[in-house]
Amino acid sequence: MNLNKLLPLLMIIAMFLWASSFVSAKVLILYINEHELVTYRYLITTLTMAPIIWVFKIPFKISLKNLFFAVISAVCLVSYTKLFFLGTGASTANFGGALITTLMPIIVYVLLVFSGKKRPLKKDWMALLLGVIGVSVMLKVWQFNYDEIFNSATVLLLWAALSFALLSIVTSYSSDINPLSFSFYIYLISTVLNSAIYFEIVNGSILDMDKIFWFNMALMSVGSTTFATTIYFVGMQKLGAKATVYTFLVPFFVMLLGTLFLQEFINLNTIIGAVLTITALLIINNVKFSDFKSS
Repeated sequence: MNLNKLLPLLMIIAMFLWASSFVSAKVLILYINEHELVTYRYLITTLTMAPIIWVFKIPFKISLKNLFFAVISAVCLVSYTKLFFLGTGASTANFGGALITTLMPIIVYVLLVFSGKKRPLKKDWMALLLGVIGVSVMLKVWQFNYDEIFNSATVLLLWAALSFALLSIVTSYSSDINPLSFSFYIYLISTVLNSAIYFEIVNGSILDMDKIFWFNMALMSVGSTTFATTIYFVGMQKLGAKATVYTFLVPFFVMLLGTLFLQEFINLNTIIGAVLTITALLIINNVKFSDFKSS
């Protein structure tokens, strides 16, 4: 079977693995803190991504301009990972996954509109309104009192979505470099920065951790980062913008995994909110049902 025929299945597996990181976060928070997570996760990712770049004969060379953007991206990535880890740990995996993965693209779009890089059409404003309604349904804002608006889990997840949105925008400024190579430097710099500034072993050596820890660490580092990222970039090269269609599967995979492995209850508000927000994203990205068939 050639790659083009296998790619749709690989893309679905990649989205499934991305979703699994939210479930793994709920497990790993019982073993390590957010600073340890960033160092261990991205060190493993860096070490496993290097051979892939070498096998595909992708140059490791990077210009000063791209290195600058890699550093800024690394700062955003470290912030996102810690906020997502703490926010998911303080809430549920299905809520955290649904909120971040649907809100982040909307934040990116809004930031691009305000920066003048996007000129929204009427349908886009309607889609953004639908997205706001969707997120509001997920958060159940009608039940908020003043204290709940600043609930720690909600605030952490909102900042995580913003951090990843900024990461997406910054990485778009890189040029004349393979996306996998650029990602490699982001993970490497993230590891170095976090280790130099924040890292401290407070929960014992990871060599003494049990199989549950190592399974979830490998799933988060190699599965949801090295493998999924590689497949996604291959998909972008082969399918173009249609590859983004697959990302709409992530919230539903998160809810499925959270229910199966963490016995989390899928709140009806989360389902309705996710559907509304994903519909908004489909409208903004001009995605048609034919795109699902042709991809």
